[in-house]
Amino acid sequence: MKIVISTLVAFLLLGCSDQESTSKVQEEVAQKTVEVVEQETPQVVKEPEEVVQESVEEVKKETTEVVKVVEKEVAPIKSLETPKVVEKAPVVATVKPDGAVLFKACISCHGVNAEKKALNKSQIIQGWESTKVVNALHGYKDGSYGGPMKAIMKGQVTKLSDEDIKALGDYISGL
Repeated sequence: MKIVISTLVAFLLLGCSDQESTSKVQEEVAQKTVEVVEQETPQVVKEPEEVVQESVEEVKKETTEVVKVVEKEVAPIKSLETPKVVEKAPVVATVKPDGAVLFKACISCHGVNAEKKALNKSQIIQGWESTKVVNALHGYKDGSYGGPMKAIMKGQVTKLSDEDIKALGDYISGL
């Protein structure tokens, strides 16, 4: 753009002068224009394919170098043997139910030594055989045993396991 404007200004100025000096000035302007155009013309730009190819080659080279460094660092780690993980089985405490502790829930109705009729409506259970106590408690639990106290006893024994019932039977039979 500068070149075009410079050329136009030169021709305008030259047009106002004499013929001989005009042609001389025109030659000089043309020469200067050629020089300016040659200076301002950018160097030939590489084709996009060439630029991409060079970039790809450079990335490959850098990647190869990174891989070599990583392999060098990882090699000692790979040589180590992975320890085997052995999980321990969880420790489950098998606590035998304590009949004396379980009987504390029964004391309020049956007495400390099972010597009372519960609410004056049940039998005295002191001295019962273990199997009789166990059968009665299972009967209360499934609803097949009991008289007027059946509903109250069912609520008491539903929370007991078979082991708890056995422990209670053994404890009560020893009173």
